[in-house]
Amino acid sequence: MKVVFILIGRRVEEAVKVQAVLSEFGDIIKTRLGINRELSKENDASGFIFLELCGEEKRGDELCQALNQISDVKAECLKIELPGCSC
Repeated sequence: MKVVFILIGRRVEEAVKVQAVLSEFGDIIKTRLGINRELSKENDASGFIFLELCGEEKRGDELCQALNQISDVKAECLKIELPGCSC
């Protein structure tokens, strides 16, 4: 299973760009959980998104690369598995 942790600084400004990337890769997103670290709509408000991916590993890598092209966004991909389990 591949998971992606996304930290978004300046959430108000960058959220639309992040959403566009997530929509483009929607076919491999199994679970999505978003947490706003501040409920403020100020420019410096940040947010966190957790994704569980299912599908081609290459597409997951492409998703992380696309997210990391957005300014003030950091995406970390992690592959984690238990023997005998599949997505």
